[in-house]
Amino acid sequence: MLPVSTKDVIRFTPILDQIALLGKLQAQAETDEQRAAFADLIAKAQGEADATPQPVYLLAVPSYLQRAAWRRDVRAAGAMYPGDAELFRALRDDLRACAPANLDELLAVVDEAETASIGDVDPEAVERLGEIDRIARALGRRYAALEGDREFFLSVSPIIAARHFLLGWEGVKTADGTDASFERRGGLTTDETLQHLGERELRSVGAKIIGLMRVGKDQEKNFVSPSQSHDGRKPSPTETKLLTEANGTSSESGTGGTPGIC
Repeated sequence: MLPVSTKDVIRFTPILDQIALLGKLQAQAETDEQRAAFADLIAKAQGEADATPQPVYLLAVPSYLQRAAWRRDVRAAGAMYPGDAELFRALRDDLRACAPANLDELLAVVDEAETASIGDVDPEAVERLGEIDRIARALGRRYAALEGDREFFLSVSPIIAARHFLLGWEGVKTADGTDASFERRGGLTTDETLQHLGERELRSVGAKIIGLMRVGKDQEKNFVSPSQSHDGRKPSPTETKLLTEANGTSSESGTGGTPGIC
């Protein structure tokens, strides 16, 4: 069931959506340190919102038939979304193929990360999984190919969503400060129109539209801010770099030594 009527037009301001999300995460925080960190992020975002006029995007709520048309165009673009189970399976297969001396240890790390929730998994196992992920990606086998498929889907599908369901905007400016023109042709927002938006803004608009469509849960959780990893969902073997770019943050961090594989 769609979250709102398909007759509605949603007025969307990305930074206000981000502030609302941060507020929810702050309310769910378990420690004073976490709450203070979210308070800092909220204050920073609110300061940005107050200092600069924010554009408003007018979004259609897709009907079932329109959702099908979006999925068709996403598939026609060659974008497919491999789920976490498929990625974990490919990761195990690649590890077995290169047969490191500590294979059993590495497979145990992968098993723990797949089956445990964020709150239960050993933080060291999460860090090791990130190291295994980077090395497996560098091997260029099936796991790397599936990660590439996922990244392509996450890059392309929001653009296609904006092409289908972005109906207009208010306050979008060109580089010289004039109002950006908006045009739809043949029932779609033109690529020339979308080029007025930066990548971060375009991804944010597209991700909001996809959220309105209520796509499959496995995909939907990857379109929202990665800060929602605090919600207890199972950790994915993939990094969330592409997802955090939509909100202007980064999930990458330095790690210690690397596990001995291949």
